[in-house]
Amino acid sequence: MNRRVLRRSGVPAVLLALVMGFSACSSATSQLEEDQLAQGGAIPAESPQVFEPEGGEISSSPSSVRALVAVGDRVAAQIQSPPSLQIGRVEGTRWITEDTVELPADAGTATGGDDGSIVVPYADGVVVVSPEGESRTVSGLGPVTAVAVSPDGKLITGTAEGEVVIRDSEGGEENRLGGLTTVDVLSVAPDGSITALSRPDTVIASIDPTGDVAGPLLRAGRGAGMMDSLGEGSLVATDTVGSTLLVYPTSPVRLHQQFPVAAAPWAVAQDPTRSVVWVTSTGTNTLQAYDLGDGIGVMVAEIPTVRQPDALAVTASGTVVVGSADGAGLHLIEPTVTAPIG
Repeated sequence: MNRRVLRRSGVPAVLLALVMGFSACSSATSQLEEDQLAQGGAIPAESPQVFEPEGGEISSSPSSVRALVAVGDRVAAQIQSPPSLQIGRVEGTRWITEDTVELPADAGTATGGDDGSIVVPYADGVVVVSPEGESRTVSGLGPVTAVAVSPDGKLITGTAEGEVVIRDSEGGEENRLGGLTTVDVLSVAPDGSITALSRPDTVIASIDPTGDVAGPLLRAGRGAGMMDSLGEGSLVATDTVGSTLLVYPTSPVRLHQQFPVAAAPWAVAQDPTRSVVWVTSTGTNTLQAYDLGDGIGVMVAEIPTVRQPDALAVTASGTVVVGSADGAGLHLIEPTVTAPIG
């Protein structure tokens, strides 16, 4: 039957096989993309009920910790209830509360700028906290889902419609780029390169402040959760669904390293004092350190920590602070990094 069809069509068997192969490949690729889309939308995994933090000290917090931002040896802990930033000085493994900044009830996740400022998105703009602890509200911007600060002081904001907006320090719009499903996280490297993360379809994208559309766009694992600047012109992101760590140069963004880590990684932070990257695992209530120097991540520390470790920061002096989204407080550690583990 197949031979008669081939004679009638006049199509050489080899050509038909190629066409069928390309069709199958296209179909498989489409299916793969659909599968990956279905695997996006990362959120922190629900952590095991059992946890036994090791080392350091535990500092209580009034409620769950949503984010941690280190500014030198001071750390801002974003508290869920009441919505606020609790700013403390870290001395070794001691937390000394210095100030509290109230936040809107609908505040998003706080991030920090290289200038020492802290920015928090909310439903009508951005709350900006100066390095001295003074706060101001930039309102009238409409709903903001993510925000970052450029080295020259510009506000970079994101929207639920997938737009990235370049603004001056007072919120004035300078440029608007589309092309993403949504904007959940924004990161600015010290060299000024901007990267955006869209969690629903697990896409990471370079942002040209003068461009019209975000891109290039890359699929970020099976379900990217968080990302953080990793020195000059690079960043690191957690693939929460795929339990891997992703490392990217950012001008433009392209994948450099991907390697497996503990289950359901979420928060990630650079540690310049030890030349490692710290990652929390919400699947195991642990904290790991990875050395990225040999082309693939090598685990050099693993520490049990508080339950639901959704927040992480590293101070200038090297204290690692982990925040619990389950009300278990802050875990402050001065860890020792040793030889590769495993």
